[in-house]
Amino acid sequence: MNKKQRKLILFGIYLIILLFFVTKYSVNLVEKSAVTSFKKLYSAYSQALNMTVYEMDGETGCFFSSDNTVKSDFSGCDRFYKTFATNLKVRKYCKNNALKEGCVPVYKKYAVTPSCAGFSESMFNKYNQVFVMDDNSNIVVFNQPARVQKPMFAVDSNGKLFPNKSGRDLFSFVITRGKTGNYYFHTNVTYCLPVEKDGIHILQDVYK
Repeated sequence: MNKKQRKLILFGIYLIILLFFVTKYSVNLVEKSAVTSFKKLYSAYSQALNMTVYEMDGETGCFFSSDNTVKSDFSGCDRFYKTFATNLKVRKYCKNNALKEGCVPVYKKYAVTPSCAGFSESMFNKYNQVFVMDDNSNIVVFNQPARVQKPMFAVDSNGKLFPNKSGRDLFSFVITRGKTGNYYFHTNVTYCLPVEKDGIHILQDVYK
């Protein structure tokens, strides 16, 4: 091996190492940005939830109840989501076939348990309603069975950008009503989504 060949090999190794660190930095930057976006979205969605509850006179017909004396109600979810969406800046809506229509990306993993089938691959891609916002984030409404909406939706904080993983840029919002009739999102922000290593799963972890 001559001197020129050794230089080329060393240069190639240098480029590989440089590419590794640049890629790692870029991924970390995008993931950090996704969490920052989630904080803003959580605040915006909480405001939109309160506004929607107000506009519906406190009876949304779309909530999981934390009060044992009050049953969860799914009867008004279609009306709720239409009202909720009008309180957000929606750019595009996919009633179905969200993947084909460009409303969702392909995710690394999907829910596989029967109780969380509303977040399965086929539901995400074909049957769930999806709202795409002006900032390219999206809301995927949990349907189970198909075309039966429930008080839960997934939020992709940076849309089609990677990593497209639960707890990194994909989170779930569970609409809950408390004993006093107040509405809020459950603190588990990846409920019914796949568990990813090093992902954020509890709301408090987002604000550490």
